[in-house]
Amino acid sequence: MTVAGGWARVETDWVWAGLTALVLTNERLRVVVLPELGGRVWQITELAGGTDLLWHHPRLHPQPVPFGSSYDDNFIGGWDELFPNDQAEELAGEPFPDHGEAWSERWNWQVLPGPAAAVRLSLSGRISGCELVRTVSLAPGSCTLRVDVEVTNTSAAVLPMLHKQHLAAAVRPGARVDLPGCRVEIGDFGRPRWGEPGQSFDWPGPDGVDFAGTPPSGTAELLFADRLAAGWCALTGGDGVGIGLAFDTAVYPSCWTFASWAGWRGLDVVVLEPCTGVGLSVAEGQASGRHRALAPGETLRSTVSAVVYRGLRAVTAIDGPADDCRVHGEAL
Repeated sequence: MTVAGGWARVETDWVWAGLTALVLTNERLRVVVLPELGGRVWQITELAGGTDLLWHHPRLHPQPVPFGSSYDDNFIGGWDELFPNDQAEELAGEPFPDHGEAWSERWNWQVLPGPAAAVRLSLSGRISGCELVRTVSLAPGSCTLRVDVEVTNTSAAVLPMLHKQHLAAAVRPGARVDLPGCRVEIGDFGRPRWGEPGQSFDWPGPDGVDFAGTPPSGTAELLFADRLAAGWCALTGGDGVGIGLAFDTAVYPSCWTFASWAGWRGLDVVVLEPCTGVGLSVAEGQASGRHRALAPGETLRSTVSAVVYRGLRAVTAIDGPADDCRVHGEAL
């Protein structure tokens, strides 16, 4: 909970691998933001235990990425956002690159006044012309990082789109993924522990298969969860320390999860991905009603909160999104 009389600050004179690093700190968390690399949150560290909650690629390091590059080949980790697409495809008559136009760009930034440590990041999409705003804030004494997003279509054309949070979480021994009640569809990727692309099941899995728990080594799977009973997702380590996201299902009605246990390029990572729609192709999804569009002049607004917690074996609910989320679950 937020500590009365606590403190929070932003430091702007740090550099990480030659890139500007904005550091937000309070009594409980240290957060590093890299505005020159997609405006991503690069690090969330729980200060009490020194635990880094976000995943970083062990063989790649932050560096400028040319626009239009392959996402997977430059997937360094952290928490970024994807817009207006996932797979490379044509939308509104324009070809968009792999994983969209926001993740590799240099975002503008400014520190905001107030008791919270807060930074406003902004970007004008070079293809879509959409205006994107991402405000990252950390309240005094809170273990929650709040991210407010805005996407405005400034063009005269309807833009089929997705907007997706993309948080790569560090996997520690005994890790488990928790979601609220939902229906899950298996994506066409990797080597899932059960089923074929397009098959679906009620979370946490069909009889005899527990998608919440750690799978066998060599597993790599992409899952699309929708019909969410509530707006949250979480990854908890066997040590009881974890990170969860709380979001508004009116904006993000689905939650994708990508998980690899040495099954994709020998890496261990779980990516939590609240999204505005379901399916890799936005164009196909809009035609079938599984993705949405942004009308001329329309603004999509929402808040997503990342909360760090400890002492839990599993998560059963997260209250939020808010400046200070409360996590419910089964104690260790």
